[in-house]
Amino acid sequence: MSKIRVLAVLSIVFGLIICSVSVAGEAMIKADAVPAYQPKYFPFAGGEKEVYRATWNGMISVATAEVHTLPTVVDGKNVYQVRVEAKTSRALDLIWRMRDTISSTFDAKALLPSRFTFKQRENSRVIDTDARFDQANKRWEINRQQVGKRPRVYHFDSNNTLDPITAVYLARSTKFKVGDKLYFKVFGGRYQYLLELFVTKKEPVALESGKTVEAYRIIPRIQNITKKGYANRLNEAIIWISADERRLPIKISSKIAFGRVHLELVDYKQPTESAAQSPGPAS
Repeated sequence: MSKIRVLAVLSIVFGLIICSVSVAGEAMIKADAVPAYQPKYFPFAGGEKEVYRATWNGMISVATAEVHTLPTVVDGKNVYQVRVEAKTSRALDLIWRMRDTISSTFDAKALLPSRFTFKQRENSRVIDTDARFDQANKRWEINRQQVGKRPRVYHFDSNNTLDPITAVYLARSTKFKVGDKLYFKVFGGRYQYLLELFVTKKEPVALESGKTVEAYRIIPRIQNITKKGYANRLNEAIIWISADERRLPIKISSKIAFGRVHLELVDYKQPTESAAQSPGPAS
């Protein structure tokens, strides 16, 4: 199993949305028509910790990811800091070893991002990406350093463009119902993408723990905004987000050449239950 396929199913949970969705077939809206969504729900207000496990065809464990959400104060402003730590299983380490860390800092009210980092440790491949938002000029500056290559710096106007982790949290915070389509502009380093999330229906989802959770079934699609990008490498995927007040990604299924890779929530903790707003599922 190649690393791009493993990352494909892990991605939406820890922020790499661009690697876990289906390529757009029919035309989507234009990139400049993407709405500036206003957050309505804050189920993560008191902080969160999720643990996900990825399996091949629901049988062989291939990776795990831990997601930590912390409300804090940076430069006098209330923000959320999200940190994701992903690693391959011991068995897969023999073929391809991954120890990736991804983080995002975004405003606690509007959920607008200010910094995004991605530390890739994949076999001998070492890449550090540090993206910072220049509030005064409304531009992103992205510094990318890969061992063995010269550093690169990329700039682009924000134009309502989010880092992948912030996009996940904004989607969780947005009011939606069955039949809705949500759109986000997302960057994944130097490239930019248009992401569509189509809420197809509500359905019960059986988890490995034995629990059954009522969830929204969402079909994601993506297309390149920039001339270059990786949208044409992506495969069919399905995302389930719980229809309760937590609005959690609980399961992802991604098609690969031989079967499917499933990513499933196996543990969830919310340190301060009373701090979270709990308006119930969107209607």
